[in-house]
Amino acid sequence: MIKTDQRLQVLPIVYSIAGLAVCLVYLAQADVTHHDDFLYYLLCGAIAALGLRSTHRNAIPVSFLVLLLAIEDLSLPELVFIASLISFLSQIRESGRTRPRILDLILAIASGSIGIAGAQMIHQAVAVIKFNTLFPAPLVASSLVLLLNLSLARALAKGGSFSIGKLLLEECRPLVPWFIGLAYLASLVRSAATLNGMNAGLVMLPMLFALDSAFRAWFNTKEKHREELAALQKRSLENLAALHQRTLETLAVAINGRDRTTQMHLRRVQFYVRAVGAELKLSPEDLEHLNVAALLHDIGKLGIPDHILLKPGPLSPEEWEKMKTHPLSGAEMLARMNFPEPVLQIVATHHEKWDGKGYPRGLKGEEIPIGARILSAVDCLDALASDRPYRSALTIDMAMDRVSREEGRSFDPRVVSVLQRRYAELERMAWGEVTENVAETPDTPAQDLGKLSASLNSESKPASDSILDPIVSARQETQRLQTLATALTHSLGASEVTAAIHQHVKEMIAHDTLAIYVSRDGEMEPIEIVGENSHLFSRDAFPIEKGLSGRVVQHKSSILNGDPCMEFGFNNDSVVVYKLQSALAVLMKGPKGMLGVITLYQKDLRAFNRDHLRLLEAVSLQVAPAIESALRYHDTEKMAVTDHLTGLPNARSLELHLHRELSRAQREDKTVGVLVCDLNGFKGVNDRFGHLKGNEVLQVVAKGLQDVCRKSDYVARMGGDEFVIVSPGLREDLSVSYVERLQTVARAAGWAVCNEQCLSMAVGTAIYPFDGTDAEVLLAESDRRMYSAKPQGSRRGEPAPAEAPQRAVIEEQVS
Repeated sequence: MIKTDQRLQVLPIVYSIAGLAVCLVYLAQADVTHHDDFLYYLLCGAIAALGLRSTHRNAIPVSFLVLLLAIEDLSLPELVFIASLISFLSQIRESGRTRPRILDLILAIASGSIGIAGAQMIHQAVAVIKFNTLFPAPLVASSLVLLLNLSLARALAKGGSFSIGKLLLEECRPLVPWFIGLAYLASLVRSAATLNGMNAGLVMLPMLFALDSAFRAWFNTKEKHREELAALQKRSLENLAALHQRTLETLAVAINGRDRTTQMHLRRVQFYVRAVGAELKLSPEDLEHLNVAALLHDIGKLGIPDHILLKPGPLSPEEWEKMKTHPLSGAEMLARMNFPEPVLQIVATHHEKWDGKGYPRGLKGEEIPIGARILSAVDCLDALASDRPYRSALTIDMAMDRVSREEGRSFDPRVVSVLQRRYAELERMAWGEVTENVAETPDTPAQDLGKLSASLNSESKPASDSILDPIVSARQETQRLQTLATALTHSLGASEVTAAIHQHVKEMIAHDTLAIYVSRDGEMEPIEIVGENSHLFSRDAFPIEKGLSGRVVQHKSSILNGDPCMEFGFNNDSVVVYKLQSALAVLMKGPKGMLGVITLYQKDLRAFNRDHLRLLEAVSLQVAPAIESALRYHDTEKMAVTDHLTGLPNARSLELHLHRELSRAQREDKTVGVLVCDLNGFKGVNDRFGHLKGNEVLQVVAKGLQDVCRKSDYVARMGGDEFVIVSPGLREDLSVSYVERLQTVARAAGWAVCNEQCLSMAVGTAIYPFDGTDAEVLLAESDRRMYSAKPQGSRRGEPAPAEAPQRAVIEEQVS
């Protein structure tokens, strides 16, 4: 191993001196005996040295082929001269436009002289040995000597320590096949020249140009591909870095989208912290850590429930304790992604306060990382100047005043001082309002801020398709569906449920009118229709196959942008235009088997899209159980106030209705008649014909009373065989004829059920306000008058007298 500095310096000198000695000795003996051959080889060598190439970076110089051919045709002095000239010209070419050093020229000439001298001696020594004519042993041996000398010369030219073993393995071994191939090529060229009686140099010269052209074409193509690959790799790395940056930004925007902050807020905070950090002389590496931390400082909010994060009012102590966990949670999340430790520290401590009263660790003063102190003040400033769900934004001056009040308590005085001096300028720069012609002193923070502003503003311009929009939209959709679900749980009746649906769905899907239909016994029954143009729709039930909403139930598929005119009972009241031109209908399936349709109508043509359809289908999943519950509630309520035998309202329903009717009559200064009716002879019917016939009599009487009364009258069963009629606007002079019509009902019922005259009716009448102003008083008075009107013995089931010929007339009246 050659290691010492002295040896490293002596070896090239010794090698150069030896080479020069060989060169001078043989040149002194020079005697050109082969003029033509010498000139041919000299010309070929010069051309090869100055421009021809056969391998990358001349790993195998083309000139070696010239020397291998010339070994058998020229004397050693001639060979040394040609080799020295080739080495000299090659060194000049490799130096390019720079002037070559004398030592390099001497070393090159020495290398050429020693190499060709050694190769020629080896060639002569091996030539005396017998060998196969197919194996050019002398040329192969000479070629290997040239390789060894070339490797040694290059190692000496580089300087430094080297070993012979390393030289052979690393420098010579890879080129051995090439130099053997070079020897075979020289043998082929010589054979071709011998067969044609030509000089080998003349045969070689065109071949050298062909090889050079082929190599240059291959090399240029390879270089082009290498450059393209390098450019592609560079673009890939740039794209990957940009992808990572966009991924971080998207993640940060998604996090902040939960509490409805904006992408611009993140950009502004990043700009502010970098600007303040530059003012405070943070290193570029610290600035980059601060920039990343500013982007992801609220990642821990992913672990905070929405009802805490979005709460409009103050947090409870328990909720506040949960909120205070987000800095450490965020740092733990980032630690799992192998973010640098400074980033983790900033995220974990950005809610610490200068006076030690912050969270989560209660750090104080300089214990808090400088990046966290900067981020804390900047985040507070921009948050105060931004809109939030629970408050409006402050002006930047008011926000800065708030931050200044916390100097020395919540925030580092140095950071607040920078913000106080620069906040107005930073605000303008953050919004891109500073012109490019602002004169700034070189190497000042202001100059850095200008560069930061230019770079950030180029990225901060809001895009038309902001990535925050779908995130916020999705969260709003979820919140509105949750709000609707909450509202439905507090609604019982169908009207209340429909009103809640109309109110909350309108916030998600613009519409004019909303209708709820339910399928019952092959018909679609409108439960509720609300909205501006609800009067255009009929409230009557209709066959399933005849309406737009009915088709939804019939085919079990939604309808998008259907024609409202196809709805059964739709009555457009304009002769010029259709007031409603689009319909969106979705099937509802209740958990108990109810089938229904929720339909939205809108004035505009094709007003709904597939996103609206998706939303309404989501709404229908919540609405269907509520509608089904409302219908059951309605049925239960109806049963509670309805007599199950006759289908008439019962005593409870009568009481409520009478109170409402008296209140209305009092407001409008009108009369109300209360008629109490009792059947005479009903007990006898039960005794003689049985209770089933008695029930049938009550049903016939109930239907007869409804038939002879006006639509505005209210007929109820008090119990037993007693009925009450509330008749708005009844006057005393009309009550007599009214009573007579009621009495015919009882007589007709006796004939219809028992086929004989066995029933009559006693009627007592009281009129508000003449006979009383209270419901109980009016009922008591009419009841008293009814008993007074009863014939003697009727309560024992004895029929009142009546003529048989009247039967046909009575039956005709009640039929």
